[in-house]
Amino acid sequence: MISFGLFLANYLGAFKGVDISESVQGPFKIVYVEHVGPYHKVNKQLERIEKYMTSQNMTCGRTFGEYLDDPQVVEEARLRSKVGCIITGEPPQLVEGLQVGEIPERKYVMAVFTGSPGIGPLKVYPRVNDFMVKQNLKQTGAVIEIYEIHSITEKNAMTTTYLFPVQ
Repeated sequence: MISFGLFLANYLGAFKGVDISESVQGPFKIVYVEHVGPYHKVNKQLERIEKYMTSQNMTCGRTFGEYLDDPQVVEEARLRSKVGCIITGEPPQLVEGLQVGEIPERKYVMAVFTGSPGIGPLKVYPRVNDFMVKQNLKQTGAVIEIYEIHSITEKNAMTTTYLFPVQ
């Protein structure tokens, strides 16, 4: 039982590090939907957008979530987010509910994690908060998480890049 627990923790990335730096990122052109509710339930919306993009012969190599509210402050059922695809080129013909927008170029604290997005926030957010305190940086907007799947069979198959806007 303990062996399985260690295997699972290792598989999910519990023992992996987090690379943190300051970086200017963006702009990113996005196709997205607005979501209200628990952040851990945005995956269905992402799958819906990916399926639609595929039907329009467009790739969605990087998906994202922009998490607008602090779950420590806002009731779970009222949490707001934008989730969708980062695109290159012109957006497809949109169906109802989909929107086109842009995440602007700006300065971010960027954290890169190659483990599961399910445990990423538990590892990343505390480390980024410590980094910002040490660097005397102030978060100035919503956190953006960018998800990139490299392989479904390989170790390190997914990378999540966390962008914390700062000044």
